[in-house]
This record gives sequence, C-alpha cells and structure tokens, in this order.
Amino acid sequence: MFNAHKNDESGAQSRNEPRLLTYNFFMRPPLIKNNFSDYKEFRLEYFIRNVLKEYDIICLEEMFQFGSSRRTRLLEAARKEGFNYSLTSPCNTVFNLAIDGGLVMLSKFPIKERDILIYPSGVHSDRFSDKGALYAKIELAQNNVIHLFMTHTQASYVSAPPLTDKSVLVRQEQLSLLRKFIDKCTLNALPEELIILVGDLNVNSRPQPDSSNVNGDTDEYLNMIKILSGEGIEANQIDASASPDKRIYNNSKIVSVKDVLKERYEHHPITFGDVIVADDGTVSPKETVLTGKDDLLAQASLDYVLLIGTDQSKKRVTIDIQRTRVEEFFVSDASVTQLSDHYGVSTCLISS
Repeated sequence: MFNAHKNDESGAQSRNEPRLLTYNFFMRPPLIKNNFSDYKEFRLEYFIRNVLKEYDIICLEEMFQFGSSRRTRLLEAARKEGFNYSLTSPCNTVFNLAIDGGLVMLSKFPIKERDILIYPSGVHSDRFSDKGALYAKIELAQNNVIHLFMTHTQASYVSAPPLTDKSVLVRQEQLSLLRKFIDKCTLNALPEELIILVGDLNVNSRPQPDSSNVNGDTDEYLNMIKILSGEGIEANQIDASASPDKRIYNNSKIVSVKDVLKERYEHHPITFGDVIVADDGTVSPKETVLTGKDDLLAQASLDYVLLIGTDQSKKRVTIDIQRTRVEEFFVSDASVTQLSDHYGVSTCLISS
C-alpha cells in the first residue's frame, strides 16, 4: 500500500500557469544531524509559513515520517493552503527496522492515478531507508494532465566516485528500475501528455571544480541519461571482462530525455555544496550549519527536472524553460542560513 490522501475538492485554487517545486528538504529523523543541530523545527515552520503558498505542486525528498510528527504536520498545513491531494512514501511498521523513503508529493490539482516503486536495499546508510519513486497522473485545468514522477536514489558518500563504486552501481540499477516503472505507469498515456521526472537523483552532473571542462558533463550523468532514455550503457564500464559491444540497462523503447536545468542555464548549476569565490580566488562554503564537513565545497549538481518522451512541442502542457530556476531559499536573521543543505528547483507549467 502507498499513502495517498484527498481532501475536499472545492478548496482547490490554482494559477493558470501552476508552479512546480522539487526540493530535498533534508528533514531527517530525530537525533540525526551533521553538526550542532539540523534545526528541523525552525525549518519546517518557516517552510510552512513562507514557501507552501508560493507553489501549486511540491515534491519533497528527505521529508521523513519515521520517529516524528513533522510529515503529518506538513500535510495538515498543506491542506489549509489548498493542497487537497498528496502522495507519500509508505510508513513502515514497528517490525520493519527500515525508515520510510522520505518522499512527499503535494498537489492543488486532482491526482487521478498513482503508484509507488520501492527500490531494493541500497548500500552504506541508505540500506536503512526504503528509497523509491512516486507517480501521480495530475489533472490540470482544461482537462490537461501531466504524468509526474519523483524519486530519491542511492547517495554516494565520497566525491567523484568511479563508475565501479558500489553506490554508483546501485544507483544505476535503481535508474533502470525507474525507467521500467515510468513505462508501466504511462503505458496508456497519450502522445500529447507530458511526462516529468524530478528529484534528487544523486548523480553529480558537474565535473570536479579543477576540471578543464567544468561546464561539461560527468560520465555518470551521461550514463544516467542513457539508462533513462533506454539506450543503455556499455557493460565493460563496470565489468572489464564483458564484451565491448554488450549493453546493459537498455530498453526496447528509446525515448528522449531533456534536462530542463541544463537547457535553462546552458550548464549544470550547483544545487549542493555551493561556494563563494572571493576577488582573490579564495573559495569558501555558502552554507556551513547544515552541510556535512566533507561536502562543504562539493559544488555538485544533484537535483533535476527531466522531461521524458517524444517531441515536447506537441504536448498540451509544456515546461517554461526560462522560468525554471534554482531556488536557494536563504534565510536571514536565523540560526540557519538556508532551509536545507540542497537548493530547490522550480518551474512553471503552461497549458496550450
């Protein structure tokens, strides 16, 4: 069972061009923290007071239910703001030691169909969380629908892991399962219906800061796009004994994958571990309260809005590329400098 919630439809209010936010909220279970405190209560209340009202569809990663009432309080506050529909990762019983997947989808528009995917156990600390993906067929105004997928995949706990690293291998397997999940959920989708994938995919698309091609793509990012498109990747990338012409994670149906953030900025913007560069070239972290010490200068791009499928110009609903942006959510005069250790990504949906 997945957790789906519906409130009275009469309260739904929406913009003609609804705003979509995807955000790793870094709202981990109690007692887990990187530094002195994660200031979870302050950040949750600030988000409820100042951020909820600015959007029409919100996808939150790391909004865990385990061990606290915070997710319940968020859902209650969201309903008061007109988010009459929501979908969340399932809660585990006391007999299951794994924590939930931490996914929350909020919508002011009706969710007509829904489904959930739970990935097999991950590695490192991720093995204790039921990470996965959520799917919602959301009906916007004028009977236009979007197929919205959100996910949070296996994390890596070292910078620039090789393609043979365990965390990368798990992540690639999850992406392959995700592609199959997308196919299953959109089997009867019409060609003019938009398919969107958002979330913290934990694939760093930005080359290392000392790279000669800092505005290029990483190998793992290119592999992610190949897996999601159905092209698949070369098996010998992870197994030296594999035939050079053998491919894995491939799919009989090849689709296009458009990276909205990359198209908007013409490079991969930083969404995690951002920095300040002084006039003399000195680099310092922008955020130090929530971010772990090993990630302070990561300068990584981990969060995505991806369009999956055929020619986007034929869709009834499109993404406004120029109004897509990284949301920093900085906070002034508080114990924290920003609402999470990640930035969010927002965009606008335009109905034809």
